[in-house]
Amino acid sequence: MAKRAVTIPGPAGAIEASIGDGADPEGAIALLCHPHPQYGGTMHDAVLDTAEKALAPAIRASLRFNFRGVGGSDGAFDGGDGEVDDVAAAADYLSSEFPGARLWLVGYSFGAAMVWRARTRLDAERIVLIAPPMGAMKFDSDSARTTRIDAVYGDADEFIDADATKAWSASQPNA
Repeated sequence: MAKRAVTIPGPAGAIEASIGDGADPEGAIALLCHPHPQYGGTMHDAVLDTAEKALAPAIRASLRFNFRGVGGSDGAFDGGDGEVDDVAAAADYLSSEFPGARLWLVGYSFGAAMVWRARTRLDAERIVLIAPPMGAMKFDSDSARTTRIDAVYGDADEFIDADATKAWSASQPNA
């Protein structure tokens, strides 16, 4: 997957990002969000590599970015509030690069929580939550939305309450 580095204007300054090519010129665009910045999470994550490769046949392009204070992104960790703004800024940038394309939001762990919180501000066709930290972060129910939701998680992850995730998934009409 060919990639090009980009800098996105964000609410806390410049956001370091890269855009990758997908295989479908008519496909969706996917925004991929990394795990917790305070535990070493960056856009250069092996789980995001795997997700991006799995999505490549169905997407036109992907965008990964570093949350504020990570890598070459300006700012400092903001406890999740500012990071939701980073998701929105990155999604807006990606959508402006590919006008009219359907948007998919993909988040891994902390990134899943940020995607979930940002969803109300974005017009996403699909949301993919990888290892959403249901036991550690709040995921409210969203029974009114029609967005397709995929939750991918294991039952031996120390940051996930698998039973809570299963119950939450069952409460979502499109999960």
